[in-house]
Amino acid sequence: MESTLNLIKDTVFNSHSAPGTVCNVNNTERVISLVAGALLTYYGLKKKHSLVGKGLSMAGGLLITRGSSGYCPVNKMMGRS
Repeated sequence: MESTLNLIKDTVFNSHSAPGTVCNVNNTERVISLVAGALLTYYGLKKKHSLVGKGLSMAGGLLITRGSSGYCPVNKMMGRS
């Protein structure tokens, strides 16, 4: 598990945004989002036939997207950069 977390940290810290893209999530938040998103997706897929499972999978996918892209539309609406 620790090697997976180190791989995620290395990927996030060494990734660079494409020119012109907005990154409004710091590196610590990105790592936390990726790990939490992976866990939520895993638990959601275990319960994929229930509404709760589908909701967990969707929330996990959104967190994975937030962590991998470094962009959060909620941060933008709040004026956070």
